[in-house]
Order: sequence, then C-alpha cells, then structure tokens
Amino acid sequence: MTQDYGEFETRELPPPPHWKDALGVGVVIVGLSIGTGELIMWPHLVTKFGFGVLWAALLGITFQYFINQEVARHSIATGESFFTSTSRMLKWFAPFWIISSVMLYVWPGWASTIGTILKELFGFGNYISWAFVSLLGVLVLTFSGKIAYQILEKTLKIIVPTFFLLLLVSSFYNVSTTDFSGMFKGILNFGFFPKGIDMAVFLGAIVFAGAGGMLNLCTSLWYRDKQTGMGKYVGRIINPITGKNESVSITSYRFDINDENISRWKKWMRFIRIDQGIIFWFLGLTTLLLLSVNAYATLTPKGLVPDGLNIAVVQAHIFGDSMGPIGANVFLIMAFLMLFSVMWTVLDAFTRIVSDIIYVNSHIGPFKKYLTLFKEIPASKLYYSSIVILVFTSALLLPMQQPLVLLTISAALGGITMGIYTPVLIYLNNTKLEKELRPGIFTNIMMGGATVFYWYFIAYLLLSYIK
Repeated sequence: MTQDYGEFETRELPPPPHWKDALGVGVVIVGLSIGTGELIMWPHLVTKFGFGVLWAALLGITFQYFINQEVARHSIATGESFFTSTSRMLKWFAPFWIISSVMLYVWPGWASTIGTILKELFGFGNYISWAFVSLLGVLVLTFSGKIAYQILEKTLKIIVPTFFLLLLVSSFYNVSTTDFSGMFKGILNFGFFPKGIDMAVFLGAIVFAGAGGMLNLCTSLWYRDKQTGMGKYVGRIINPITGKNESVSITSYRFDINDENISRWKKWMRFIRIDQGIIFWFLGLTTLLLLSVNAYATLTPKGLVPDGLNIAVVQAHIFGDSMGPIGANVFLIMAFLMLFSVMWTVLDAFTRIVSDIIYVNSHIGPFKKYLTLFKEIPASKLYYSSIVILVFTSALLLPMQQPLVLLTISAALGGITMGIYTPVLIYLNNTKLEKELRPGIFTNIMMGGATVFYWYFIAYLLLSYIK
C-alpha cells in the first residue's frame, strides 16, 4: 500500500462488548432498505409482473450481506474507512468516491415521496412544500443529539420494529395462503424475466434490494463511529453545539496476531454476522417480501400499480381496505416515518463519506496541498456544516422529477459503483489483511458472484445506452 496515508500504529484489539451493545448498524441499514427498494421499487414490480421476479430480490440482498460483512471486516481490523483504505491502493479513488456520492445521493427522491405522503395525510399544501419541511426536520434532529450516529441508531431502533409489527398485522388481514405460496415460488424462480419488463428498473431494484450503491460502503464509517474493533481509537462525530468536541484520528491501526487477539477477532466477526445476517439480511428480506405480497394481494385485483408520486399513497390502500380510513392513515404515517428515516440516513451517509474523505486528505495523502483550506476544520464541524449544505441543495432540486425516476437514476448509478468497488474489496481483504483475518472461500465465491452480476449490470446499461 502507498505510504502517503501514513504507517499503521500497533495497538491491542479491544475486547468486544455484550452482543446487545454491538448490534445497531444492521438496524440502520435495514431502515435504509425498507424505504428504498422494499417500500417503493419491489411492490411496483410485483404488482405489475407478479411474484416470479422475487428471486432477484433474494439475490440482491444476499450479495449485500456479504459486501457489508467485508466492508466491516477491514474497518474492524484497521480503524480505517473504506475510502482511506482504497486510496492507499490508488490515490484517484479519493476524488472518485466524492464525485460518485454526489451523483448518487444529491437527488431528492425520498423528500419528494415524503411530501406526497404528508399532502395526502393532512389534505392541504403541495408535495414540494411538505418535502421542504421534511428536509428541515432532518436538520432539527441532526443538531438535537450529542453524537450524530447514536441519535440515528436509537430512532431507527424504534421505527423499524414498529413498522414491522404493523406490517405483520396487515399481512394477517390481507394475505391468503395462496398469495404466500406464490411468493415462495417466486423466490425460487431463478432466472425468470417477465416479458416487457424495463431491465434498467429491474436491475436497479436488485441494487436497491438492501441499501445499495455507496450506502454499503458507509458501513465502515457507522461501525467506526460505534467504536467497533480498532475503530475505538479513531474518535466520533460530536455535535459542536450540544457536545464537547472529540478529536478524530487520521491514524490507521493494526494489532499483533496472537491467541488473545484472534479470539477477540472471531467474537467481533460473530457480532458482525449476527448484526448483518439476522438484522439486515433476514429482517430486510422478510420486510421486502411482506410489503410485496401485501401490495399484490390488495392492489392487483383492482388493477392498481404503485408508481410515480403516488407510490406510498396507493399502497395506503393495503391498510385502508381492511381497516378503513384509520388503517390508511396508519400506513401513511408509518410510510412517512420510514421514508423520513431513510432520507435522514442517506443524507447522513452522504455527508459522512464526503466529510471523511475531505478531512483525511486535508491532513495526509497526495491531495493534502489542494485541501489546506479544510485542514483547521475539525471533523465534527465539517460534518455538520456539510449536512446543512446538502439539505438546502436537495431542497433546490425538489421540482425536478418524480421520485421513481430519481430513485431509478440513483439505483442505476449505484449498480455501476458497486461493480467497481466489489472487486476492489475482494482484493483489499485478501491481500492487505493478515492471513488470519482474511475472508474464507465461501465468502470469496459470493463476492465473486456479486462482481459478475454487477458487471453484467454495467454492460447491459452501456449496451442499452449505445443502442
């Protein structure tokens, strides 16, 4: 690795806490999942083409489980973000990740959908004004907590289980055994492509079966802020208004390979597999399937396909048919809470990525001389000022397009980015970590399969564009 980013400092691998304290990042990522592919894109596809497409959702979220695990692996071992680790390999990764994150997440698709939900719920105003209010709400909550990550995690630990419980109730009223049978057959219907499907939307939905795009890479920053593994030595993003500033280290770390540290390492990786396997993969997949089967059971007989600005509003019929107007409003409220959490988490991830790259590269690395303006700005102030700029930029872009279009653009760009970083992640963990810390054969096979899929995704989009 290039030494432009400094030598690794040797320290002891911290012992893992109780498993309850280790869990949390999986909740954040499943919250992202529910509000993108699961709540929006997959119900759209299933009501239009049937259960036969659900095999692709299983494929997409399984790939992302392994990606999240591998991103976390390197972060636990070094305390580095993925963005610094890859910049050690090739310096041009630093500006590439910033440009990619801007192209992916500057679009206010979630805010537009939230605006539509609130307009329907309250019965007055227009979607743009309500979307603007929701963006301001992100700023209020962000600045109300002492530690940026902690308030995000605690909020989602309430919203995700509540949403899931209401979804189970809805399924009890709306879904028949025949619907569930069709759903399970669809999961096993590998390779089925319905006639007339828009492949760009279909492939984008696979990318969004989970978090998707660069949101998976932010796993390294969230685990580090949670002080997982060697991330304990780095420091956290502290609100400069409500909390005392905490120094964020630009130093990367390593630990000696001995029996005690290997024992601790295995426990840390076990926590990651539980957090990402049970919380993210299982809960995320179950939620996706239940939302899809509810949409199919309720909307397909009426010929309704959730699309455009009315995605969540149309799905409110899922509750309304069985529980009346109260049920419809309950769904709208829950859809608002979930999408608001998603929007907040996306803005948080985007801001973390940009501020981390600028902060590190203003102190060390080949781009240091170009970023001297930012050198004296603490990481916390860089994060909080960046999120203010991002929120107001998103507000200015609100009148542009419908949310499904914006989210499809984001998903397509996300798939291209994933095709780039997945093989980089394989190389990183199999060559730059100590042999005892590297992934096993099965993990490498799954990561290889993900790489093949995302490159097929890229090739298809490029050929479609050329045609």
